[in-house]
Amino acid sequence: MADKGPPAYAWDWFSRQKLLWREARSRLASGGGPLAGRYAAVEDRRDVLPLLRADYPHDPDVRRAVDETIAEVAFLGRVDVRFAELGVRSAPRGMRWWWTALTGEPLDGPQAARQAPTEVPEQLVLGDLAVLDPEPALDDVAGGYGDRRH
Repeated sequence: MADKGPPAYAWDWFSRQKLLWREARSRLASGGGPLAGRYAAVEDRRDVLPLLRADYPHDPDVRRAVDETIAEVAFLGRVDVRFAELGVRSAPRGMRWWWTALTGEPLDGPQAARQAPTEVPEQLVLGDLAVLDPEPALDDVAGGYGDRRH
C-alpha cells in the first residue's frame, strides 16, 4: 500500500459503496477519543469521505476501521481465499485494488500476469459429440406447438 494511501480510483469505488463508508464512519464515531467526536459530527458522504481520505494515510485507527469494513462487508470476511473463489465477475478496478492491499494477492500489473494460469482448458470439439439420430429430432419438430397433422 502506498504511503499516501489508496489511489483515487480505489477511493472512488469506496465512495460509491454507501454501506462501506457509512459503516466505517459508524465504527469510528462509536470509538473513543477525539476521533469519535469528529466522525460523529458528520453523516453525509460529502463530509465523511474527505475526512477518511485525509486521515487514512496517517491514522492507524482510521486505516484499521476502513480496512476491516471493506474486508467484512465487501468481501464478506473471506480474505483468506483467492479472489477468483469469491465469484466476482468483472470486478471494478477500485475493488481489485482494495483486495490486493488487504490480501497481498496481485490482480493487476506484471505480477498478476505471472500468476495467471498458463494452462488452457480443454476445448470441446465436434468429434467428442455422440452421433445423433436425426429421425427422432425431426419428429419432435413436426409435433411441436401449432403443428397439425392431417
